[in-house]
Amino acid sequence: MLRKLDYGEADRIFTLLTSTHGKVGAIAKGVRRPSSKLGPSLELYGHVDVLLAKGRGELDVVAQVQRVPGYRIEGDVERMAHAALIAELAERVCEDRHPVEGVYELAVTAMAELGRETQPRRASAWFLMSALDLLGYAPQLISCASCESPLPAQPAAFSPEAGGLLCDRCAMPSMPLVPLAAIKVLRLMASGDLETYRRLKLDEALIGSIEGVLQSQLEHHLDRRLKSLAFLHEMRM
Repeated sequence: MLRKLDYGEADRIFTLLTSTHGKVGAIAKGVRRPSSKLGPSLELYGHVDVLLAKGRGELDVVAQVQRVPGYRIEGDVERMAHAALIAELAERVCEDRHPVEGVYELAVTAMAELGRETQPRRASAWFLMSALDLLGYAPQLISCASCESPLPAQPAAFSPEAGGLLCDRCAMPSMPLVPLAAIKVLRLMASGDLETYRRLKLDEALIGSIEGVLQSQLEHHLDRRLKSLAFLHEMRM
């Protein structure tokens, strides 16, 4: 469940990400009443099995809903903010009733990881790397994104315009450098080895460097900042 909006006196409109129909808008009638049987299962960012009936307008009608066993995104503001990032990006790349292959599965996996992870930033960083790869925007991390020469084992500049890391010859002197430790973690993430990634110890400075690369790459290709990213930045100021 990506988004919700109160409607009328007791209804609520939901934006759902589905496996077969992409992004779908649906209204749950009377869901805000205490007696509603639908309300307890319709949690924001929740994973649900839902039966939709055809409505008179563009919105379907929620007829039945059951929460799928597993993760629950609740509690602290930071965890909810990272869930909002996952949901906003999934919604941005999908069109109404036109599924994009892999997005639903990635969003479910990312939310589950966020639910189990003690460090929410780790989970959303993994999601960003996976999303960039799925969308064809994965950064070049092994060789120079400009001249394609192999990168030595040292800090390197990152350019979202070029599409990845740059060697010393191609980088501008004013470009900040990505620490070698962050480059190694990014390469591990790009390989898809989630089990090893879970075991890594990432301090705040290291995860911040990783986020900086992934977020700048994402925003360059989206052409505008995600609202959830802006909120996360404000939280840390």
